[in-house]
Amino acid sequence: MSRPLQVLWLQSGGCGGCSMSMLCAETRDFFGSLEAAGVELIWHPALSEDCGASLRQLFQDCREGRRTLDVLCLEGAVMRGPANTGRFHLLAGSGEPMMAWIEALAEVARHVVAVGSCAAFGGI
Repeated sequence: MSRPLQVLWLQSGGCGGCSMSMLCAETRDFFGSLEAAGVELIWHPALSEDCGASLRQLFQDCREGRRTLDVLCLEGAVMRGPANTGRFHLLAGSGEPMMAWIEALAEVARHVVAVGSCAAFGGI
């Protein structure tokens, strides 16, 4: 059996509505459906327990190639302000703009998926 597709899901400037829609889909077992499809959700902001130092370590492991990142999903628009610094949205505890993490993780991911109209078009 091949290894599961490693998926990391991030949220930036959005309401989380795409995640909520996904979770409200008519499926008996969301995580079972992912497993059956050969997908391992390595982190999702609403579904995962990792936070703080352990989350930052996971991101760093992906960025530095110690952890495979097949798919980076981004829900919400990348917050770039003020003055293109990205400091309106910092990764908690890191002092680093989420924009920088998104860019770094996108560089190492095999695929990057813009989830919803906020990510794809900056909102409606």
